Amino acid sequence: MLSSKLAVKKIKTIDEFLELYKENISPDFQNILKLNFQIKIGKPSQKINPIIHLAKPEDSKEIIQIFRDIYKGTYPYKQMEEDQGVKKMIIDPNYQWFLFKINSIETVGCFGAHLELEKKRGFLYGFIIKEKYQKTIDIFKAFIGCVIFLWKTYKSKILLWYGEMRTNESSSQFFTSLIGLKPIGFFPNKDIFFNQIESDVLHVIYDEKALYKYRRKKNPKIIRQVLNCYVYSNKRYHLGTPIIKNPNIKLNSKKLKEIKGKMVNRKEKDEFGNEAITFSIKNSNSYFKFIYNPLSKNFEKTLYKINLLEELFTFIQKLKELIQNMEINYFECFVSSYEPKHQKIFLDAGFNPRGYIPCWKYNKEKNHFEDQIVFNYYKGKIDDNIKLIPEAVELLQALRFLEE
Repeated sequence: MLSSKLAVKKIKTIDEFLELYKENISPDFQNILKLNFQIKIGKPSQKINPIIHLAKPEDSKEIIQIFRDIYKGTYPYKQMEEDQGVKKMIIDPNYQWFLFKINSIETVGCFGAHLELEKKRGFLYGFIIKEKYQKTIDIFKAFIGCVIFLWKTYKSKILLWYGEMRTNESSSQFFTSLIGLKPIGFFPNKDIFFNQIESDVLHVIYDEKALYKYRRKKNPKIIRQVLNCYVYSNKRYHLGTPIIKNPNIKLNSKKLKEIKGKMVNRKEKDEFGNEAITFSIKNSNSYFKFIYNPLSKNFEKTLYKINLLEELFTFIQKLKELIQNMEINYFECFVSSYEPKHQKIFLDAGFNPRGYIPCWKYNKEKNHFEDQIVFNYYKGKIDDNIKLIPEAVELLQALRFLEE
């Protein structure tokens, strides 16, 4: 694990980060793309500065090759190893891809971002440097250059950026934490890389407006078992005092039987082998849907809408059957911080809260952000060699995960 002394600069928001580099930011961003600026965080480096290029569709093959070479064909999100998958992302305005080059010829790495504009969120991922250049390229400066570009370009459109950091090593956790993306949620045994099960840590950073202007004013209502998550997040973001609830869940057995009889299951497989699984109810707008990744054997990106608690209970019982029958390693769902009965149903079903995420969900109709709690399940035991920065260790301690 890294020494806590390394985390020198306490950046909390996108605004604070951009303030450090305001004199370098020009309308055409040329200084940034050429990395012609001084790093204001961490120690200066004598390593080579690459040039950042915005990827074009014809660059897709280079990105694919980088992923194939680094992960030896084991990357669990196969669209990153297929030409059409990467090319579609480069063309799509909801994605941004960067290439790192030296001498404007040799590509040495790449970096991607998914711009979830409707949700006012941005997902950072795919930061890779070719193995033979990892000790000669100024990796951290390249990372900062991309981040300045993204955070300035989309300043008014994206108010929350996040990434899921692998725990096979701690350098990516350290880099993201140093620029203000802080650990806030834990995803045990979520992924499989190099045929080994790994855990991820969710890191986030906010625009000040998300936290202090557009965050829902109503106090969160949470069950007692979520309080440890809340206290951890509240310590950093000063969220105020939640209302603690202990709901008594009373379900109508007749309705449960009726709902079970009307439930419909649907599966749709995409071109990369992932399956969208949806539970729904005949003559109802209620649903529970998620994505199955057969390579990581996980269920993620869960969304649901219900009219009755009996529907949620029935959906979750069916979900648990699938988890067992399909030998799923990991499941996650973000649950509203204002619905304590939903939280209780997930908890009673065996899913645990492992992160309180302020402003995770944007409500377009009401123009505000709502807090959510990530509930998840994992199978097996955590790798004994898991590598975490001190802030991530603090998160796991707050979640009481180390006691499980």
